Amino acid sequence: MPNKRPPKVRERGRPPRLDARAARSQLALGRALVALMTDTAFDAITVQQVLDRAGVGRATFYAHFRNKDDLLLSDADRFISMLGRHFAGVAAGTTRVAPIVELFTHVEDVARFIDALARSGRQEAVHDLLMAHLAQMIEQRLTVLVPPAVAPPLGLDVSARICAAMAMELLRWFHEHRHETTPRAMEQRFHAMVWRGLPGVVPSA
Repeated sequence: MPNKRPPKVRERGRPPRLDARAARSQLALGRALVALMTDTAFDAITVQQVLDRAGVGRATFYAHFRNKDDLLLSDADRFISMLGRHFAGVAAGTTRVAPIVELFTHVEDVARFIDALARSGRQEAVHDLLMAHLAQMIEQRLTVLVPPAVAPPLGLDVSARICAAMAMELLRWFHEHRHETTPRAMEQRFHAMVWRGLPGVVPSA
């Protein structure tokens, strides 16, 4: 993964306002592209194939997306934002800093798509987006959990990006070894490493 600051993401919990019809159309288009990618090389997929599978008109597609690459990243952003909103609710009162078990369970469920994403040449763009979201989630949780008196020397923002990078490396490893372990075991390993490197908070198991 490139050694650079992750791209900015929209403020979590405040997605763009869409009417119900537009939201359904975008969801259908995203699902259609993901389904096509499991059987067809990304560069060979046409916008018309996506439209036909989704049952959406061309004008609707171009009202929201520039091309299929834009659709892919927008669909990934939609999913990750939804995951972030879910995590904000379930993490309250815990020492969890990232939705590792939920994310890894999803990766386990869509393994064929993850392989297709790697073949497509768009994997790094999606990974950069995911890392940016994870860094944001982790920084918000560390702000709550780490007392100011014991804040890490590099600051919470840099520490959050380091933890996000660690999560992404674990995610890559898990995809290749998913039959050897479980998402919950990976979550435990991740958080053990986080709190070993960030003193000041003792997880409540």
